[in-house]
Amino acid sequence: MGNSESTYDAIVVGSGAAGSWAVKELTEGGLKVVLLEAGRNLDIAHDFAADREVGVMGIAGRVKSAIQGQPVQARCASFSETTKQFYVSDKENPYTTVRGNTFLWFRGRQLGGRLHTWWRHAPRMSNYELKAASVRGDGLDWPLSYEDLAPYYDVVERTLGVHGKAAGIPNCPDGQFIGPEKTTKIEEAFLANVEQRLPNVRVTYARNIKYDSNRVPLPVRLALATGRLEVRTDAIVSRLLIDERSGKATGVEYIERLTKNARAVHGRVVVLCASAIESVRILLNSKSAKHPSGVGGSSGQLGRYLCDHIAYAQAGAVSEKDVEPAVNEDGFDFAGTGLYIPSFCEKESKNFPGGYGVQLAIGRGTPVWAMGAYGEMQPRYENHVSLDPTVKDAWGIPAARIECSHSEDDVKMVAHMKRKLPEIAAAGGLQLDKNLDVGRWNIPRRRFRSLFLADYGASWPGAAIHETGGARMGDRPDNSVLNSWGQCWDADNVFVTDGACFVSAGFQNPTLTIMALTVRACRFIVGDYAKRVD
Repeated sequence: MGNSESTYDAIVVGSGAAGSWAVKELTEGGLKVVLLEAGRNLDIAHDFAADREVGVMGIAGRVKSAIQGQPVQARCASFSETTKQFYVSDKENPYTTVRGNTFLWFRGRQLGGRLHTWWRHAPRMSNYELKAASVRGDGLDWPLSYEDLAPYYDVVERTLGVHGKAAGIPNCPDGQFIGPEKTTKIEEAFLANVEQRLPNVRVTYARNIKYDSNRVPLPVRLALATGRLEVRTDAIVSRLLIDERSGKATGVEYIERLTKNARAVHGRVVVLCASAIESVRILLNSKSAKHPSGVGGSSGQLGRYLCDHIAYAQAGAVSEKDVEPAVNEDGFDFAGTGLYIPSFCEKESKNFPGGYGVQLAIGRGTPVWAMGAYGEMQPRYENHVSLDPTVKDAWGIPAARIECSHSEDDVKMVAHMKRKLPEIAAAGGLQLDKNLDVGRWNIPRRRFRSLFLADYGASWPGAAIHETGGARMGDRPDNSVLNSWGQCWDADNVFVTDGACFVSAGFQNPTLTIMALTVRACRFIVGDYAKRVD
């Protein structure tokens, strides 16, 4: 291992949704921070070339990419000639699953992580999800409420800019909006028709983060402007370094991606923001005499309760006369949601817990409408991440082993989606086209569809790219890995603020909540914790 260096106030692992915000908050709070990103720095000219082909990649292109080393990544809906450089090599970055339990882990390793392929739809969660057991009578209560999180949602929204319009929908709180998302005329007609004909279904404007054509994420740019951030790309973190007397982290070990040399970096605080599965993998791989089950493993909860949204889509055709030019600013602006239907399931007769929201795009550049439903997978102990005993990645780090499947309740939710989405479409004046159900995949033969869809019609777990859980928060060290600040019960100078800390998935896209939780945790570190670290 390479020689140690001077100690930083904080080490942040990962530069995506959580990591970018962590470095902003910590550096602006006066801390000296090093950011470790497993992937490469951006090559603006190559990564964002103006002449890249825009649009959905057909099956031939996906097969070619699979042969070239991306057999899992090529199954992502957003994978294309425009985006394929933002997805990892599956050959270098393997993971394993249980036979019969398909899980699709789509990963991005470069400065900014998966933000370069993010569709930027960013609704807030509410107490219907954060206090589900108390408010709904099913699910679990988080150790914090919407009121605890709301000020940090405000910070994120005011910084990034979020389109939207106040709608007064209880389970989809209004935010700090810069104005409604641009919609097509047929989307406006749909909104009016559905609310008139289906009073239990509320339709509002999509809550999309404003597009930023500067390729380095804004929070990273703001952190760099403080002069207190050092960025190290090509730094693959393998484990935490632990003081065997105190059990606290003294830093991390990482492998240089290109040389495969091991190096150590030391810090007073470690903030894991590497994405849910990757952060859990690092914690599990940090076994020591003080932490025999990995850091955070004393409760038996580490790696458990992995979730992803239950994803189901339907589509149809619209008249050419109803098509309007796409509003995307360039070929790397992937936002496609015009309207949003927050979960209405509390008002429905149903046989499953939780609910689902629906994202819509109608006549945006093509004569097609599409609905994507994202449902709340209930956390289950058996859905978990562990370390594979034999498989390692290209840098000798044990690969993640992912065991995750839909439950009977999840499948019942999909059946409800299948019934309800056509009803909503018809109420909005749209027609269903079975031939376009998976049109965005360009899959010409039924036998290929099993690569993307389960036989009951939902996308395989992982395909929503909304994975959460594995190091969940709680109110006691015997029932959770972290407290409400994302602080590890077993090592109080280790924080996890990405999707791993979620108690439950909710129905909303998780990224805005990840960012808000990160701001909250990092302000705690700066204001109440860093001064007390030994």
